[in-house]
Amino acid sequence: MTRRSVPLATLLSVVPYFHSRGAVRVSDAARDLGLTDRQLRAALWQLWSCGLPGYGPGDLIDLGFSSEDLDDAELVEVTFTAGIDRPVRLTAAEAVTLETGLAVFLDRPEVVDQTALRDLLATLRTAAGSETVPAEAAPDSASPDSDADVVRTSVRTGRALRFVYHSASSDTSTIRVVDPARISVADGRSYLHGVDRGSGQWRTFRTDRMSGVEDMGPRRALGPEPSDDGEGELRLEKAVVPATGAWFLDEFAFHSVERRPDGDLDVEIAYHDRAWLRRFLLGHADVVTPADPELAEEIAGRAAVGLAVYTEGGAPAGGEQSATAT
Repeated sequence: MTRRSVPLATLLSVVPYFHSRGAVRVSDAARDLGLTDRQLRAALWQLWSCGLPGYGPGDLIDLGFSSEDLDDAELVEVTFTAGIDRPVRLTAAEAVTLETGLAVFLDRPEVVDQTALRDLLATLRTAAGSETVPAEAAPDSASPDSDADVVRTSVRTGRALRFVYHSASSDTSTIRVVDPARISVADGRSYLHGVDRGSGQWRTFRTDRMSGVEDMGPRRALGPEPSDDGEGELRLEKAVVPATGAWFLDEFAFHSVERRPDGDLDVEIAYHDRAWLRRFLLGHADVVTPADPELAEEIAGRAAVGLAVYTEGGAPAGGEQSATAT
């Protein structure tokens, strides 16, 4: 019998199902799991052939079945789970990220069925734990989940926000007041786009770095959102990450990465907004250097201007200080 590989998500649901029920008819299990008999038997064969590293007796997922051949068995049970004994669940952070991304399609019936979407969002809120936050809870006791609710609501209803934002690049936290425009999701993270009242400029904020989110009343007029020099297509910029900065690959998802024989890395940075690219290179100059000599010279010049401001302000000229120019 030719068997195709079964998706991991299916395998992870089969084991706890059988573990909680003991011996089950294959036809009944297939119906409950939303599979055909053939798909379920393929999953059981694959599970029976895998286990923990070492693959010695007692390490493999083990099955018991009612005939000599699994393909003909009417009853099957999992006798050893190798630790996969509970259904896989979303973490609260994963649920919030998914919920935030899907909420973008609320009130857009031309894109997705609204009834199904609202049911799914309710399920995700339960998974995230936000349904357990009392409506009368004080603002200072708000959880990250309730913060996410305030952000989503503000975008839909046109309300300004005040929040504490932590910058990973400078390891500092500042209070921001923002007129939000929209939410986007990329690389498993959600982002708020809007106008920062402090600078009067459009900014992008990672929602998991926002805390203490408060409603600040009606949103101000936003004006047009800047695009990439009038063009919205994705652009790529070549750069180099030294071998000593390879850790940064865990912090930022480059478009492509190629390792040189000496250990340095040739990377490509994907971007839409040229101004964002300059800020990114300035903020991470210790680990990312643009391959374009003219761009590298521009970044160095901007950094020098920033350092000069620190020096003129009384900071030691030789001190390890830096500034980011926009």
